[in-house]
Amino acid sequence: MKKEKLTREQKKAKRLAEYEAMSDKQKEFYDYNQKWHRIGRLWNTIGILLILSVPVVICLVFKVSPDWAVFADAGVITLLLINAGSGISEPIIYAPMLGTNGEYLAFITGNLSNLKIPCVVKAHEIAETEIGTEENELVSTIAVSISSLVTVIIVAIMVLCLAISPLQQAIENAPYLTPAFGCVVYALFGSLGGKYVVKNPKMALIPGVILVGLSALISGVSHGKTNIGSLSLMVGIVFCALFAFAEIMINKKKAKKAHPATDGTEVADSAAESGISEIADSEDETTEENK
Repeated sequence: MKKEKLTREQKKAKRLAEYEAMSDKQKEFYDYNQKWHRIGRLWNTIGILLILSVPVVICLVFKVSPDWAVFADAGVITLLLINAGSGISEPIIYAPMLGTNGEYLAFITGNLSNLKIPCVVKAHEIAETEIGTEENELVSTIAVSISSLVTVIIVAIMVLCLAISPLQQAIENAPYLTPAFGCVVYALFGSLGGKYVVKNPKMALIPGVILVGLSALISGVSHGKTNIGSLSLMVGIVFCALFAFAEIMINKKKAKKAHPATDGTEVADSAAESGISEIADSEDETTEENK
């Protein structure tokens, strides 16, 4: 049986009825989310338009156009597929962790995997907040905001140093520094996930198998010539798996503490108390009937 499509007025009436059925706290949280969704969409749209305006203005000023044939290259298509996958999955995966404000701010400023997410994870650990709470969202927003401000300041300082000093040439000509830049992301994920592996070795079993399998698959497909995009995707997947397993194990421990199992003596005592109360109630009823 097909469901009848609701009209716009019916959908509006349904949403209004659902809103009226909420408690005061739920209404407050709903209004809060709606407000920040509107603000986030507005500023993200402005940010995207500003980002896209740079190449458009350059093309118009210098009267040039992109070489569209390049987009049919296998390397470009590979990067597009990788970024499309991460672009769809990351907002869903990181949404509970970042919250409404943190989500919009993090995705417009970028550097999630190697900067924003590590900062948010550490902030949650320090503040000891739970995912889905208002405190958790507040901590996430503060962590992303501070991370973004610090990034802008550091980038501005480095750009200034590169402009007025031969620092770039010194870095490029230092053979011991160049390999380090390719390991920054993996060092961050290793430092974050390492403590979970040490505390719960069993937790690392499935992510470890996934890591080995992906490494073999990517190496086989690329014939040993693995690109950085594939490696970044692999590290991201393993990190998400580790984080998910950590959250599951932590939640299970909290559930056990919150609902401890009752032993046999406690069950027996409660049964005896209920039996005594039933006998007392029946005696009271008999006495009242006799009267």
